[in-house]
Amino acid sequence: MTVSRQRRRRLPSTPNRQVGPALLGLVLALSLWPALTAEPARAQEHQFASVAFARRWESTDQPVALGLVVRTWFWGPSPSTPALRERYRESPGQARLVQYFDKGRMEITDPAGDPNDLWYVTGGLLTRELVSGRIQVGDNEFLDTGSGASIPIAGDPDNLFPTYADLGRLIDQSQPDRTGEFATAMLSPEGSGAHLEAAGDPNAQLVQYVQYLGPLGQTVGYNIPRAFWDFMTQSGQAWRDGQLEPAAPLFDWVFVLGYPIADPFWAQVRLNGMPTWVLIQPFERRLLTYTPSNPPGWQVEMGNIGLHYYRWRYHFTPPTPLGDGASYYGLKPETRWVYGTNLGSDEVWETGRPTESFVAGSTLIPRRERGPLGTRITYWAITPSGVYLYGSDELDRDGNVVETVLLWPPVQLLAAANLNEGVTWSTESRVLSTRSPSRRVTVEVMVREAQLVSTTYGIVPAWQIVVTERGNPDSDVDTALIWFSPGLGIVQWIGDGYAAQLKAVTALQQ
Repeated sequence: MTVSRQRRRRLPSTPNRQVGPALLGLVLALSLWPALTAEPARAQEHQFASVAFARRWESTDQPVALGLVVRTWFWGPSPSTPALRERYRESPGQARLVQYFDKGRMEITDPAGDPNDLWYVTGGLLTRELVSGRIQVGDNEFLDTGSGASIPIAGDPDNLFPTYADLGRLIDQSQPDRTGEFATAMLSPEGSGAHLEAAGDPNAQLVQYVQYLGPLGQTVGYNIPRAFWDFMTQSGQAWRDGQLEPAAPLFDWVFVLGYPIADPFWAQVRLNGMPTWVLIQPFERRLLTYTPSNPPGWQVEMGNIGLHYYRWRYHFTPPTPLGDGASYYGLKPETRWVYGTNLGSDEVWETGRPTESFVAGSTLIPRRERGPLGTRITYWAITPSGVYLYGSDELDRDGNVVETVLLWPPVQLLAAANLNEGVTWSTESRVLSTRSPSRRVTVEVMVREAQLVSTTYGIVPAWQIVVTERGNPDSDVDTALIWFSPGLGIVQWIGDGYAAQLKAVTALQQ
């Protein structure tokens, strides 16, 4: 199974790293990571990851937390996660500091910037990512999940419609100036229509037309109804230097919400079990909802998009500490494995120190794999149930990352309890790439037998394992034969004209 060269559709007749070390480095799957729902823990109150984050939060939400004003939260009562470092290509170490709140995400992409600048801290473009299904990992780098998030955007949490994915048919379609008209467009599972009763609601009247340069560099425009515009430009009491001060406006709406990405529309959702009409408008960072049946002061709200996004992005990769067993699985940090290959030059694997920079919240062991067909870094988790592969970075000759691949969910390599002759299983995952569309894979594995294997390193006991990867029903099949020795790691593999055998294992020099 390929993490970085998944664009190939057919098995080549020449040696290919994909089905040699790539296949062995990515698949060797015995079972998938358990399907866990990632939810920010509330058992303990998380500290702010940065003074700059705290300042942004205090301005609007400290007065609410202290009971000095009565209004909706702009971020939430406190951070919903600890400090996290998410992959971002342009940040130092290719990871930036982020922290999630109920209603958004704060980020510091350039820590060397001016902390007093409004945009030193940015809010994540969470709506765009949830609607498109593309996880942003750089200014122009995205991991494509294949579809938008099937998470309801309004009403009860078990609503089936509308979800973020349903907004894909609406966003980034510039609209003409309709100032003075009423927002009556309606979206339903059957398609578009009109909610004509809204024409008599003054809060549904379109009062502002906003234009800006869209994602393709063209000028786009969208209409904003009175309910939302009044909320976006409201005055109020803000927290400044330890005390309340009047602020007009209360917040910078572009900073908090981003620009609108579609005109408002009505949808009927279940709210507290009852069918309820809600006016919805997506912005780049947040969603605004207007519910006429709510009490005054609570008719306009921002959804819990921070919670929605965290659940979606980390559903398959919940926070995972590094467990014991790295030596057993051949992943001891700061160790070098040298393999001789049938291409005449060596393949060298070097494990580094554990890192959280690939998947935020999970401590993984990076392994640089340098061979005659290229260089990549793969990322591994050690857990009580075994070792899991999370993905890889493909490097060019200068050591720059040219492609990132994430396995969604991670794929389990081995667990001691699974090593039994004749055991077979089939697993599934999705390969997300910054260079190609996502794709599903099915991996079939069979443990053949335990053998004594003669290698340049010596004669070692090892389990022989056959790994077969199948993509789409009409695609070809990749197969590799691997020998795994507990306490040593991979000692030999063969696949599609590429073969390698262990020569040496040494500790890296400190």
